[in-house]
Amino acid sequence: MKSPRWGLRALALVGILGACYGLALLVARPHVPDPATNPYTGRRGASLAKSAGLIIRYRRAEEVRALDPRSTLRAGDVLDFKVRGDGPVYLEVRFKDGASPPQTIFPVSGATTPQVSPGQTLPITTPIGASPGKVVVTALFSDAPRPVGAPADPETRAITAVVSKE
Repeated sequence: MKSPRWGLRALALVGILGACYGLALLVARPHVPDPATNPYTGRRGASLAKSAGLIIRYRRAEEVRALDPRSTLRAGDVLDFKVRGDGPVYLEVRFKDGASPPQTIFPVSGATTPQVSPGQTLPITTPIGASPGKVVVTALFSDAPRPVGAPADPETRAITAVVSKE
């Protein structure tokens, strides 16, 4: 005759295995971050050293230099832009020179942002005007096309460079 203990042990084992399975489902569920509290930080696994950005250079007479936060621009300097990144992205570049209103300088035409590749030189050059104030360049990077002129959303990475003028 069977002992009632074996039945209880089998039932306890089934209960323990069920609890472990339920716990595994709960723990293994992927975490989806809230875009309001965790803004876009780029593609998963991407290198921060090669993250999306712009290399901005300025030309003064015959001299070409990289633009950095300590640079001071003058009227007549010309800016040019090169894409930096770890893969193709969609890009919009906005420009504000002193008191002049902000404008979209890339893309030159079109309703949506174009795809650009790392190392690509943008087909624009921007002269610096004589108005007083600072120069502000904002680059909006995204993984999908977006309307030109639309405000940045949680899926858009906005990078702004502010440079003083003489």
